Amino acid sequence: MTADNLPPKKIMRINGMEKSASGETKGTLLRIGGMATMPSRWKSFKIALTPILKQVDQLYLYLDKYTHIPAEISAERKIIPLLPQEGEKHLCAAGKFACLNIVSKPFLYFGFDDDIIYPATYVDHLAAALHRLHYRALVGIHGSIYAMPCTSYVRKRRVLHFKKALSLDCVVDELGSGTLAFHSNCINIDPGEWICRTNVDLMVMLDAIRQEVPRIAVRRPWRFLKPIKQCQKDSIYRALRTDDRFPTRILQAAMADYPGRWCLSD
Repeated sequence: MTADNLPPKKIMRINGMEKSASGETKGTLLRIGGMATMPSRWKSFKIALTPILKQVDQLYLYLDKYTHIPAEISAERKIIPLLPQEGEKHLCAAGKFACLNIVSKPFLYFGFDDDIIYPATYVDHLAAALHRLHYRALVGIHGSIYAMPCTSYVRKRRVLHFKKALSLDCVVDELGSGTLAFHSNCINIDPGEWICRTNVDLMVMLDAIRQEVPRIAVRRPWRFLKPIKQCQKDSIYRALRTDDRFPTRILQAAMADYPGRWCLSD
């Protein structure tokens, strides 16, 4: 089975934006990146950006909390900036997936964070993983496996951190959205419908669980990805360490509704 034979993906509109007419280049699928950033991350964003742009055909950049598009971003031909308009539903961190409801033809999606340094081989590495899995799974570097029953979304899980080496591909429950890749027809994702637009790792996992799409943490060397900063004041993870009751309730409900679809389920 090849990528071109995957079933058609449900196409949606988001925040009134029209779908673009992008598709394949030279017989290969476009490699499209998705990222959300905000003004407080400007310094780390600029560090992360250069190696990313060298590896993708386009980068859809959601400008959360911005009032205008910075000139440096406008000047980059590969960047497609997405600036929330007054009266629109803000996607927050979920904006990194906005391109899924904008681009009409099949493509390979690569998720990025604005506080990670990606190696020059990052996109090729994940693209190769997708190929060997016949484009039928989500793949990524950072993964989590949850204990059952789950009493804490943050504390009751085994984390395969993106800094650490992994010698074999490993099935996981959740993948970090900043280390993620998949074929656009593999899964239906509409971030505008999510009940939480900040904890996007959880939302992607639940969409995958419902649609029975495997999540695979792929093999890689030590420190394949490197953090620029961790646990910043505006970090979602930092907020979850303080209070993870809401995502814990969501995860508990999903485990009850979809038994047998979790790594440690009986």
